[in-house]
Amino acid sequence: MIHIKTNSIRQKLLNWLLILLLPSLLLGTVSAYYLANYFANLAYDRALFRVALALADQVEVKAGSMVVDIPDSTLDLIEYDKDDWIYYQIQDPHHNVVIGEEKLTLPKPMPAGGQHVYYDARLDDKLLRMVAFNLPLVGTYVKSNAIILIGETTAKRDRMAHEIIAFMLIPQILLIVLMTLLVNLGIRRGLVSLEKLKDLISRRLPTDTHPLEERDAPQELQPLLHAMNDLLVKVKGAVDEQHQFIANAAHQLKTPLAGLKIQAEAALREHDMASIHHALKQISTGSDSLGRLVNQLLSLARAEPGDRHAQVFVPVDLVMLINEVTAEWVPKALDKNIDLGVNCQLQQLKISGNYMLLQELLNNLIDNAIRYSQSGAKVTVSLAIINNDAVLSVQDNGLGIALSEQQKVFERFYRVLGTAESGCGLGLAIVREIAHQHQARVELGYTNISQSTGTTVKVIFRENNILKS
Repeated sequence: MIHIKTNSIRQKLLNWLLILLLPSLLLGTVSAYYLANYFANLAYDRALFRVALALADQVEVKAGSMVVDIPDSTLDLIEYDKDDWIYYQIQDPHHNVVIGEEKLTLPKPMPAGGQHVYYDARLDDKLLRMVAFNLPLVGTYVKSNAIILIGETTAKRDRMAHEIIAFMLIPQILLIVLMTLLVNLGIRRGLVSLEKLKDLISRRLPTDTHPLEERDAPQELQPLLHAMNDLLVKVKGAVDEQHQFIANAAHQLKTPLAGLKIQAEAALREHDMASIHHALKQISTGSDSLGRLVNQLLSLARAEPGDRHAQVFVPVDLVMLINEVTAEWVPKALDKNIDLGVNCQLQQLKISGNYMLLQELLNNLIDNAIRYSQSGAKVTVSLAIINNDAVLSVQDNGLGIALSEQQKVFERFYRVLGTAESGCGLGLAIVREIAHQHQARVELGYTNISQSTGTTVKVIFRENNILKS
């Protein structure tokens, strides 16, 4: 497979054109060589045979014997050539040389009586083109033939062949050059559509995400435009989502900041230490809520696909992860009188993942379970292999989430009404983003389906993401 190293489509097309034309030029050269030699030999071979016929006219039979009488003028005419050496030989029926160059060789096989044959031979260091004419003799005692050989060097033939080749190849080369120039011009004209598309895109504002016009575009560009329009739709969705997220984040930050300002102003106005202490306690509580919101926003930003650091995946042991993270939440669970435990029969289960993101995912699941469960509840972190998939689940036996609310809780800043606990509504949104980063899916349902109580959140990692031990 030929690889053309260039980033230019025009140059690639031209290079391929030349690559395809070179065999044509080579074939033309070979054809021209053989045709030139054929026609040059054809012309001079016929002239050579005419010389043989001229010599044959000088062969007679007298008194039953062959006689050769060649005038000097005829010999001078035969032997004279300003470009080549010409040799001749006449043999009697007994193959004795009667006249001419004795070193000339006969062809193999010999032609029949009255026939002639052309062949190549050598005389000393000279290459000769020969004709042998088998001349029947009439008037001898027995039927016999004389052999007439004519040979000449190939200077004229070679010059004529070279001239024919030149006359044939020069137009071909000029034609290829002309074709290359015309095709280059055609390619330039054909690629104008790309230039127009480039200008159209370069003139666009960064905020313009409207689809590009596909209808009048060349057929070859339509798949590219279609793919670009699909990308613009995705970009528009992401931008709109970011704008909505920023608006919601600003609104969520505005409320605790306003509360802090009000409590601070109240503390400044108070003179009673008890009232001041109460205001400071409210400021501390508000600061904790604000800090949690900021941390959740940072966690969500890290879970976004565009975060390069979040993309670093290494082998992560989920068994070790759930034991370490769950142990960190035991004091918080004890403060609320909640039984927090782990249910896992596996010794080790490694997946390809990002440890920091998976830790954040499990932290949010356990935090939500403890935060929204009543005192005395039970929260269990489980890990098992089900249908060749790794299933990480956190379940509680609390009141549960209504079916109508179960999909909404994954939306950013959405909180189920009627809960007394403070929160920012980002926990499950973060869980979903991190799960998508690991090509996993999240399922939410009741722990006790028959009584519609309790909440179970499952993160299901596909089989192809599990690392074999």
